[in-house]
Amino acid sequence: MSGATIQVTTREAAAAHGVSLRTAQRWAAQGKLNAVKDTSGRWIITLTADVTDFKPAAIDKARELIEQGGILPTRRPGIYTAVSSDGTTTYLVHRSACSCPAGARGRFRCYHRAAVAILQAASPARRAA
Repeated sequence: MSGATIQVTTREAAAAHGVSLRTAQRWAAQGKLNAVKDTSGRWIITLTADVTDFKPAAIDKARELIEQGGILPTRRPGIYTAVSSDGTTTYLVHRSACSCPAGARGRFRCYHRAAVAILQAASPARRAA
């Protein structure tokens, strides 16, 4: 997997792990996350995610989707449910495909897929490795 280094907030890490913001902050302080405090005292977590094929705008939208809790894992490994930007529709998303309109048109770079790449980079299994 080729990867790019991205930085996420503790809020994004908490959403990715399905834990509270405070738990993500505690993990950062305990060294369980690759995190450092910035000059304002906030934790910044560094991940290596396979997002090199995505435009910066798609990565920003993916991060916003994660932070808002708009993408969640399903019972099937590697499959996520994403909520549309207007909140009326849900899509099934995998790292290699998405059922959203952009994904249905064959666009490889929909931001739902970028969100999955970030979530998988932040997953507890990768954190323990």
